[in-house]
Amino acid sequence: MASDVANFLNELTIWKLKAVAAEFNIDVSSCRYKRDFVMKITQKKLTEEQVRDALKKAKASKSKDEEEAEVKRIGKEIESIAAQPEAPSVLPEEDEKNIERHVDEALMMKPSMFEVDSRTEAAHNRMIMGDYAEALNMNRDARMKCLESFSTYQVYSAAVAIRAADELFAKLKDDKGEVDSRLLTALAEAKKAFIEGPPRRREEALENLETLAIKAYRAFFENTERQEAELLGMLADFESFGARTEESRRYLEIAAQAKGQFNTGEYAKLLDSARASAKRAKDARAGEIDAAFGMVRIAAAEAHEAGADTAAAEANIDSARKAFDNGAFRQALELLVSVERAVDSAHLDQIRSRRDVEARQLERVQGTIAAYEPVLLEASSYGMDIRDGMLQIINARRALGQRDLVAAAKAVRRSREVADSLERALDQKRLEIGAIKHIDGAKCDECGQESIYAYPGPKQKCLECGHIFLMPAPAESMMGPRQIPVQTPPTEATAAPQPAERQPAGQVAASEAPEKKKRLLRWK
Repeated sequence: MASDVANFLNELTIWKLKAVAAEFNIDVSSCRYKRDFVMKITQKKLTEEQVRDALKKAKASKSKDEEEAEVKRIGKEIESIAAQPEAPSVLPEEDEKNIERHVDEALMMKPSMFEVDSRTEAAHNRMIMGDYAEALNMNRDARMKCLESFSTYQVYSAAVAIRAADELFAKLKDDKGEVDSRLLTALAEAKKAFIEGPPRRREEALENLETLAIKAYRAFFENTERQEAELLGMLADFESFGARTEESRRYLEIAAQAKGQFNTGEYAKLLDSARASAKRAKDARAGEIDAAFGMVRIAAAEAHEAGADTAAAEANIDSARKAFDNGAFRQALELLVSVERAVDSAHLDQIRSRRDVEARQLERVQGTIAAYEPVLLEASSYGMDIRDGMLQIINARRALGQRDLVAAAKAVRRSREVADSLERALDQKRLEIGAIKHIDGAKCDECGQESIYAYPGPKQKCLECGHIFLMPAPAESMMGPRQIPVQTPPTEATAAPQPAERQPAGQVAASEAPEKKKRLLRWK
């Protein structure tokens, strides 16, 4: 009967047990756990019926709100107890040093089964030869040696597990700043069992330590493996629009080696380096795609001047720009490639179908090279960066040699853009060395500023707005220093630019004859 009452009491909550104790005046003030309440009430030798009656009275006297409040209070107590971190079991410093010394000694006694195998083989050979007595003696010696070696192996294996777990937890602490208290407790228990525990306790402690250590290892690398997977996906995305990710992938290969050696710090650093390298490669490729917009627009402009319809191409260029600004580099690149192919094909069709277009563009390409190459070389003498412009001139000459007039026209237009972008800085350098001189009292007919400068020869230029004036020879004009504005230069669709307009200081072409009307060149 007492056993039945105890089983019934075990099914009750603590507050119900308290109610039963209060009904029968049982002192439970010293009880902390449920089993303590059950033991106290069981000692009273109550029947199950008495307990049920006591619960009915307690339920009738206790309001529903009080019962809910009691349940909530108990729940909060349980939550607060569960939230408290478990204090790790730490060995005293002296015991820790003693265990470390024993572990070091055990690691130096690595067991070998070679002698056991040799004795077992000899016993087997004796048995085959019929020397059974000697076979029994040798087999017994081999078994004893095996037991001795196995005991040594158990100690050695335990030392290896303890040392490996200790080093693992130390690295986790360096990388994460803290280690789970359960890991430290398991390590302390394994160390205690290694010194003074029986074989069974030692095996159980080692098994628990190894299980927890492997789980900690996997948990640590779970986040880094996710980062590695994200990085691989990012590299594949970057490679889709031509980014060079060889350096990043090399970092990942080295990181895999560090991971295999559980060099967690180096592994994390290599992942960060791979990510940084990938971003640099993406930014470099994005810069190349951004620069390609200019070349594609040049191709469209050349095709348009040749007479091709480029309205659809220009719309696609705008779509590519929107995609680029939104980070869709692959889409932008595909649109640019398709546009350039389309306008180049249309441009080539115009050249093949119309002889005047071919002759006009050939003349313009040759004239642009003759006019702008000296300007770029002069800028280079002042230390300016002309690599892009000179590269385009080289490309234009090569294209002309290969009879590729489309590529040549695009290259010279780009070289002209580079030269025009250097024009202001080039004029400033000319002014500093005295290659050009200010004309006092002369005003620009276009902007009205007194910023007219005389260049070698009949050329004069307003450095404020960029207008160029060609002065007639003194023998043919007595009009004094008044500037005569030159006529607007012919468009690129009708004629090539005259080399004389872009000759550097000290070089005047013969085409600048005194009787020729002056021309006007605006800044880009």
